[in-house]
Amino acid sequence: DAQQVQLHLESAQINTAITEAIAECNSLLEAHPLEVRLPPSTPAVLMDVNWIRKVLHHLLENAAKYSEHGKPIFVSAEVQGPSLVTSVADRGDGIDDLERSMIFDKFYRGQSQRYRVQGTGMGLAIVKAIVEAHGGKVDVTSQLGVGSVFSFSLPLA
Repeated sequence: DAQQVQLHLESAQINTAITEAIAECNSLLEAHPLEVRLPPSTPAVLMDVNWIRKVLHHLLENAAKYSEHGKPIFVSAEVQGPSLVTSVADRGDGIDDLERSMIFDKFYRGQSQRYRVQGTGMGLAIVKAIVEAHGGKVDVTSQLGVGSVFSFSLPLA
């Protein structure tokens, strides 16, 4: 809120941030098969690698926390127009339409998850702020009983 985040933007490969975030979340991800799908010629994006690593860390952590043990997690990236869209998909319970509209709000915690999974409700609000500071957008698609896909875009370098 204070607009105090200082970005050190550079042209970098998203796989650098993905690899670092996976390493940080390794203990949480042990219970889930993880598949990373990146095109062989993924273009560089304009980003602060440390901040985007934090975005990916949070999305991976959520995918692991909100999915049953043994359910897979997928990380992918694809070029869409002038942006690279990176996604983290899980096979969790999914998010209903009403909650999806509030999920990036500060302090919001899903009704069915408030007591099952610990947290402050700030994680996705922080993810949104970091991505928007990079000039990108964050989005979620979900289907109840099937899972969720959290995506964020970053401008191509």
